[in-house]
Amino acid sequence: MFKGERVNLRPQKKEDAELIVKYQSDPDVVSNYYMGFCIPPIKDFVNHWYERSMEHKDGFSFAIENKDGLYIGGCHTMQLNWKNGVTYFAIYVGHPDYRSKGYGTEALKLFLGFLFNELGLRKVKLNVFSFNKRAIRCYEKCGFIVEGINKKELYRNGEYHDNFAMSITRDRFLQGGNN
Repeated sequence: MFKGERVNLRPQKKEDAELIVKYQSDPDVVSNYYMGFCIPPIKDFVNHWYERSMEHKDGFSFAIENKDGLYIGGCHTMQLNWKNGVTYFAIYVGHPDYRSKGYGTEALKLFLGFLFNELGLRKVKLNVFSFNKRAIRCYEKCGFIVEGINKKELYRNGEYHDNFAMSITRDRFLQGGNN
């Protein structure tokens, strides 16, 4: 477990599935988190994903919880490339009472500390939709920079939106995100 001032990161548990389904079915989360058309996750799918992630050990998935142990969101790696020391990641705060209050930023800093300091990764990457201002602010606070823009890549709510490719290197993170 990784402990912060207001949040902890702990490994995902099968018991988290019900809240994962609830939070990832929230229209705000669906709108900001999923690239293509999708139906919200169902419990069987989440349970299958959990079982698969435990079998393959090719990535890392953490629950974000408040200091009282309440599951409020999650974060995980994707396409972890050990040879090059690079991974994509995703994060969300699903509990509406904890959004836009710095909980995601604190969780992300803890997660980056794990990825860079414990795993020794060199670079962490993400994609974020241009309209997701809350997430972009969080990523920038943590030191991420925009590396590229995929123009008009996402169709949402009757119009096309850009998809930003952002990243942070271990050096930048260790220097406070200011280089």
